[in-house]
Amino acid sequence: MFTNRKGCTVYEKTVQNRSPAFVRHEIKNIYWEDTQSQEINSTRGGSYRTSQNEALIFIPESSLTDYLPKVSDKIVGEIIPDDNPPDNAMTIMTVKNFRYGSPSVRHLEVTAE
Repeated sequence: MFTNRKGCTVYEKTVQNRSPAFVRHEIKNIYWEDTQSQEINSTRGGSYRTSQNEALIFIPESSLTDYLPKVSDKIVGEIIPDDNPPDNAMTIMTVKNFRYGSPSVRHLEVTAE
């Protein structure tokens, strides 16, 4: 599978002492595509647009470790050493499992915003 980044950092959302905490995971060799969408909303005859920055991430099966990303985890498009996610970290919205078929195309598809 084609990759365009050396890796990403996923922050698994957990709870410690009744407060949110994160566990850092590194995933090597991924495909990351930044996207931007606009939504048109109509309100009483007027309309306005809201834009969303999103990312589409493909994680080859060969890059997966013992941790699989899940919804509501934080993700950053590079490997960083910080124990907590930075302000620009995106929230994972969907995780789709495509780990079947030919070994060369097995992957996870992750969307984040």
